[in-house]
Amino acid sequence: AVFEMFDDLILLKKGGNCVFFGELGVESHQMVQYFEARGAKPIERQENPAAWVLRAYAGEHVSNNADWAELYKLSDQFNMFRKQIESIRESANALKKLTFASTYSTSMREQVRFMCARMLTIYRRSAPYNMTRIVVAILYAFLLGSMYFGSPSWEDRHVNNTEGQAAALIGTVFLSLNVVGTTAMTMAIPVAKRVRDVFYKHRASGMIGHTAVFVGMTTAELPYLLSISILYVFIYCATAGIFTTVGNFFWFVFFFFLHTASYSFFAQCFMCLVRDEKTVGALQGVWIGLNLFYAGFVVLPQNFFSFFKAGLWINASRYALEGIIFTQFEELSTYVEASHLSPFWFFLGCGKEPTESCAGSMIQYATYFFGDNFSASNRGMDVGVLLGWNALALLGTWICLMKFNYVN
Repeated sequence: AVFEMFDDLILLKKGGNCVFFGELGVESHQMVQYFEARGAKPIERQENPAAWVLRAYAGEHVSNNADWAELYKLSDQFNMFRKQIESIRESANALKKLTFASTYSTSMREQVRFMCARMLTIYRRSAPYNMTRIVVAILYAFLLGSMYFGSPSWEDRHVNNTEGQAAALIGTVFLSLNVVGTTAMTMAIPVAKRVRDVFYKHRASGMIGHTAVFVGMTTAELPYLLSISILYVFIYCATAGIFTTVGNFFWFVFFFFLHTASYSFFAQCFMCLVRDEKTVGALQGVWIGLNLFYAGFVVLPQNFFSFFKAGLWINASRYALEGIIFTQFEELSTYVEASHLSPFWFFLGCGKEPTESCAGSMIQYATYFFGDNFSASNRGMDVGVLLGWNALALLGTWICLMKFNYVN
């Protein structure tokens, strides 16, 4: 029998407590003798020792009423092994101590290469996760962009927009950023949790370090975030009729990508920071709420007062909205017709005659709409702050993976 091929045996009971550790002996004689001497039912002729010993301490026999773990601690074998361990400790030779050049058996470069390949494979096979994100982005792009489909200004660039139409266009950009961003954050949280929990087990077994996992998580997200951004912007611009130049299309995609990435990367950061998804939900609510309230559309920048204005400088949506609006509007040839004696009318310096026609460019309307608080000259700051938010989220994820462990 295979059992007879073993020289030594360790038996554990529920809870990981040892009930026997030692040599089996010829035909398991020593093991059988040990258990029979402590009250186990004698083994029958031709009975399998492996099956018998399981019944002896964990089966149907009355002997399993005994605490076999405590009996083992009182045995000669246990005392002998303790003395051997103490002797080894006392006579340990420091020169013979085993040392290793690194914590892990593979180099950091190899770990990163493996984790990037592994995470990309996992994402490629996670069709429900990635396809849902892409489909949602396509649907919302068409839904929000089609609000302008077939309008007079969409069909003829020489027909002016009304103030309401121009404000609605700004509103659809605002909704685009926050709907896609919120979707990205919500869907990234459970995926990040699964990756995080598996990493804890791999780290505990000495297989891989936190840096490799961090790089893998980040690398796997990037292709899908870029794909979502390109698809969304293309469909939205096509249906809203705001295609202008290749350069402006690039800026739209770039700002949209940075904004969506910040939501996704903060989802990973929050999931690595706290233990469970319920707590992450609270952090997610704070992040989304700040970005909605302080983006500059729900409450216009000129309507904030005192210290509340600080919120305009500490959220990602404000910079993405400013960057997109002022890069896209500067090339639009469509003008905005000012309503008679409206604030925009006076902003343009038009006369008071009701028969007088007064119109301004889309850039002028955006400047008026945001109370001259947003500007095309802030493009460098917009890019820098969005990059900073992404860098902060990535740094937070790296630190949390290194410092915390929420799985025993």
